[in-house]
Amino acid sequence: MKAVRLMGPEEVRVDDVAEPELVEPGDAIVRVKQTALCGADLFPYHGMTPGFESGTVLGHEFVGVVEAVGDGVTAVKPGDRVVNTSMISDGTCPHCRAGRVTQCESRALFGYSGVYPRLEGGQAELVRIPNANRSLFVIPDNVSDDDAVFVADMLPTGYAGVRRGGVALGDVVVVLGTGTVGLMAVMSARGTAREVIAVDGVAERRSLAEKMGATGVTPDQAASAVEAATAGMGADVVIEAAGVLPALDASLELVRPQGTVSVIGAHFEPDYPLNNLLMFEKEITLRFSIGDPTRDRERLLATIEAGVMKPSQVVTHRMSLDEAPDAYRLFDAREAVKVVLSP
Repeated sequence: MKAVRLMGPEEVRVDDVAEPELVEPGDAIVRVKQTALCGADLFPYHGMTPGFESGTVLGHEFVGVVEAVGDGVTAVKPGDRVVNTSMISDGTCPHCRAGRVTQCESRALFGYSGVYPRLEGGQAELVRIPNANRSLFVIPDNVSDDDAVFVADMLPTGYAGVRRGGVALGDVVVVLGTGTVGLMAVMSARGTAREVIAVDGVAERRSLAEKMGATGVTPDQAASAVEAATAGMGADVVIEAAGVLPALDASLELVRPQGTVSVIGAHFEPDYPLNNLLMFEKEITLRFSIGDPTRDRERLLATIEAGVMKPSQVVTHRMSLDEAPDAYRLFDAREAVKVVLSP
């Protein structure tokens, strides 16, 4: 079968590899129909993931059809159309039992190695799914593959930023960074907040946010836009979805006193100089979140099915699996907001 493998920094290849097989009773094999690129894929792409193993099959966002299941799988059956959960969990460790699924002691991320145990990803024709009873969820008939693929990671992450930020009716919310996860945060906040201000330096991304009902501004315009919307008080919630330090710095300035900065951008800096003076004076709450598809997938799929959300509207490029090397170059250059590959 064909699979997208990372052989080294910025060296993506589409290779013929052996088809996956059932290994454990809880395994399933899924034939992939759509698989998406995520910003988290760019960390190993640039050689920034410690211990990442050459040849790992990429991709943690995918939908497909179940081909085979092990004897221990009861939640899905061959022929079911399913969406994966980007990060697998065992369901039995203390964190899982307490509802902290993203902190599972046995967690692994599809398409990653090094920082997690190696788990081959879904940018391939077929993929093995460990613990399929937890890792797969049947897609409702009225939800398209286009929309369902976002439930693997991006939509739960954007929703987590809103949920953990405590966005309440009538709030002014700022979303810093409107890549896919930021746009999912805009979509999640729009029905509750009275105004969502979407900040990004890329015009195409701002335009997508505006189509969702947000006010799109450049980074240079952010402070004046927040001042105008709040009479100088500051945003009730700032969702930092860019994953870069200037955005985190800006979050602390834009949020109101006793407001919340909700971080869903990926950060790996061990020595960030947090402005304690500003944090203390303004009594800011700072929260970091990883999206939890296991907890939120049913709620989000139902919301899509009801027509309240349509995450597929942010897809800008649809390409074949064979075009993966070009897809990564476009995505890395920010010439594509969201790329979906079809085997």
